[in-house]
Amino acid sequence: MCLRHLRCQSPVVTPSPAVANQRLLQLNLAALVGYAGLALACQGLQGRESLLPGVWFPSGWMLAFALKAGFACLPGFWLGSTLVDALRVPGPFWQHAAIGGAICLAPIALLLATRWMRRPDPLARLRDFVGWMAATVLGLLLSLTVCAALRPGGPNVLEAFLQQFIGVLALGPFVLAVAAVATPPAGILRLQADLRRPGLWALVLALALNSVLLQRGALAALSITPFTLTFLLLLLAAFRFPPVVVTALMLLSALLQSWLPSLGGDGLLQPADLLSRTVLARLFSGVLVLVLMVLVANQEQRRMRERLERQKARLSELVAARTRELTLANARLQELTLQDSLTGIANRRCFEQTLQAEWRRAQRQGTPLTVGLLDVDAFKAYNDHYGHPAGDQCLVRIAAALAAALPRSGELVARYGGEEFVVVLPGLHAEAAAAVGERLRRCVSALALPHAPGGAEGIVTLSIGMATAIPLAGMAADALLAAADAQLYAAKTGGRDRVCHSPVQRSL
Repeated sequence: MCLRHLRCQSPVVTPSPAVANQRLLQLNLAALVGYAGLALACQGLQGRESLLPGVWFPSGWMLAFALKAGFACLPGFWLGSTLVDALRVPGPFWQHAAIGGAICLAPIALLLATRWMRRPDPLARLRDFVGWMAATVLGLLLSLTVCAALRPGGPNVLEAFLQQFIGVLALGPFVLAVAAVATPPAGILRLQADLRRPGLWALVLALALNSVLLQRGALAALSITPFTLTFLLLLLAAFRFPPVVVTALMLLSALLQSWLPSLGGDGLLQPADLLSRTVLARLFSGVLVLVLMVLVANQEQRRMRERLERQKARLSELVAARTRELTLANARLQELTLQDSLTGIANRRCFEQTLQAEWRRAQRQGTPLTVGLLDVDAFKAYNDHYGHPAGDQCLVRIAAALAAALPRSGELVARYGGEEFVVVLPGLHAEAAAAVGERLRRCVSALALPHAPGGAEGIVTLSIGMATAIPLAGMAADALLAAADAQLYAAKTGGRDRVCHSPVQRSL
């Protein structure tokens, strides 16, 4: 089934027309009010002497809001820019409407450019930031060029571009950062923690003091590069604080440089000075661009480190899980190598390992150790009469009965080979070991497994040979096994279905 068909089948919740229209109205109202309010504030401060007069912050609001809301907010910006132009410059309505449409060319160009950006957030990756900057510059130049053609004799295009460009750099990233922080709760918590840091307020105080000194022209040493200290302070913030804090400091610096009235002095604002207002605007816009590039690069590197840390944690968890699985698999494999595949009890290898371990412990502690060999009587005749599948089932039931008859910890019953079984009984003296052997013989007889050619009883029986010894230095465990085998031979020759046990020996 194709992906398109699956997408068509999946339920899609679409808002009602009333809700969609209400949301569209809210977006355009926010665009209109924000643009008009900022425009009136900037227009009211245009006649004030400041270091960077005429910075146009509405452009920053328009481009940032359009980047988040899309083409739906353009009517609000068109209406807002039309009304603002009508209040600023007298003229016919069609000209104000055309100027408003020309102003909207900047967000249109930016929205079209985002189609080729990997992510529409310019603060996410340095590549997207460069694309956002290029689209912003082209959009502003296109908008101002059309405005100049519609109204000849207006402000210089380059000067107007710098004023709007600084407004975009100062306010646009702050709006985008606030929108990003307002969504996840973790961002708000981090912002609250940053607001409690003394270093942030020290930076705010330093930026304010630097702006006052620049407006007075008191920093004679900075007359050639007046925004050096501003750049260093903002650069420090870019390395230590998240985007919302850094962009807020950039906006504060722009507001101070453009709205703080000049306090006099013969410093930077003299007409005969080499640094004109256009040069200052270029310097300040360059400072903001560099700080934003450092901020974006730092955030991208931080996200890359976090991503690598998460990948490292996932790999560690995966390695730990695979290690646990491998440990369990090895344990299971070890268990299988020590387990008889037919009966499910221990096999001959497990018996040999257990015998050696118990033999050494009995030597250290001087305690007795018993080994018993158990053989199913006339088992070849059983297979010949009932068949090999029935013989296998017979061995399975005998093994289960023997294992149930040895509940004491440390005692072992194993399949020695064919129809032979073997038991290891540590710490039992001769009488107790013989009693255990008799219990094993009776538990198999109690199964009453039919065995017509087996003897007079007509059931399956066991012959058991047991040997007990207290191991001494120089003795070998194989000798105890050989003694048990000799007792098994005695039980067989003595009439079967019996237990033969050797007395306790200190030498074999």
